[in-house]
Amino acid sequence: MTLKQSTNPYGYKNLLVYKKAEALQSECARCTSHFPPFSHSAHSKTLSALADQMDRSARSVKQNIVEGWKRNSTKEYHQFLGFSLGANAELEEDCNDIIKGVYKEMGLKGEMGGKGETPSATSPSPRSTPLSLDEVERLPFYPLDTHLPGVVQLKLQCKELNMLLDKLQKSLVDKMSADHTLGQREMQSLARGRETSNDVWLQKEREKREEGEKGGLSNF
Repeated sequence: MTLKQSTNPYGYKNLLVYKKAEALQSECARCTSHFPPFSHSAHSKTLSALADQMDRSARSVKQNIVEGWKRNSTKEYHQFLGFSLGANAELEEDCNDIIKGVYKEMGLKGEMGGKGETPSATSPSPRSTPLSLDEVERLPFYPLDTHLPGVVQLKLQCKELNMLLDKLQKSLVDKMSADHTLGQREMQSLARGRETSNDVWLQKEREKREEGEKGGLSNF
């Protein structure tokens, strides 16, 4: 077991990934605060439960970073960053559902998935056109466009955090490998996981490029 060598119990506050997680939690709370008010209808209860789950996921992303930092070993720290990644993925998937119009009976796609809106998650522009999930996936997460709909901003923040958490996890794996504290089976499992992630990323990039090429041809 590799002991962490940190003399500052609050050093996590200096981490970029923690600062980004704080911003994610704030943006999520702002976004869900614009959900329609609760009523006793089935639709309202569904949306209320969604808002609560999204807020819980955003909180869990940050809290697991903190708890991981407070743990005694690098291995435990790595494990809790995995919990953060899981919560972040869950939140991003909720954003995807909203953007895709899964909750269209609530009017969320019109309110939170259009172009040219103000920073508010509500008040759609009458000239706006809905952003598809494919269009959102191609948007850069840095620098963040604060004129995008709130749920789109939230999804892009999730994507950025996913990248940062993954990089931090990999740095911990490198540390444990250098210290010879990572078992052979764990090293092989992590290597397979990285290969799978790389394959998924490459496939997505190919699909984006093919879509771009098709779009370019359609203009002729």
